[in-house]
Amino acid sequence: MKWIFLLLSLLIYSCQELPKKYQTPEGKKILEKYKKQYVKGVVILDDKLKEKIPKGERYLIIAVMKEGSSRPVAVLRVKNPDFPYRFKITGKHKIVPEDFIEGKLMLTARISKEPTAGFKRGDLYGFAQAQAGDEDVKILINQVFEEKEK
Repeated sequence: MKWIFLLLSLLIYSCQELPKKYQTPEGKKILEKYKKQYVKGVVILDDKLKEKIPKGERYLIIAVMKEGSSRPVAVLRVKNPDFPYRFKITGKHKIVPEDFIEGKLMLTARISKEPTAGFKRGDLYGFAQAQAGDEDVKILINQVFEEKEK
């Protein structure tokens, strides 16, 4: 009997109309903005760099930045990943909850011994451009970071 009540409650609740503020053209734009707050794809490691992967514990850090910004909107950290690595970065990975993953984006994928922000000498990395909502982004890690002499 409890299951029937639960099922009926769920059915009634799921059939409710959207609140009026989201039925307007402006409200629909807001909902669409929330729906596209993600980017999916795969990180591929260039065969030439496979021997340069750090031994032991390592991290894959994928940062998402809006075009023209140097501050990430979202970051995904993965400990000891296998490649190719499939990813999906969503609103739950945002640094500041009020920010949006929207418009043109720049993605950086980096393999490092440390899960910290910023490149370190010997990190392997690559870039890709995308649009919010893209589902087939390919990031090729094909470069080695070398610090410049001061």
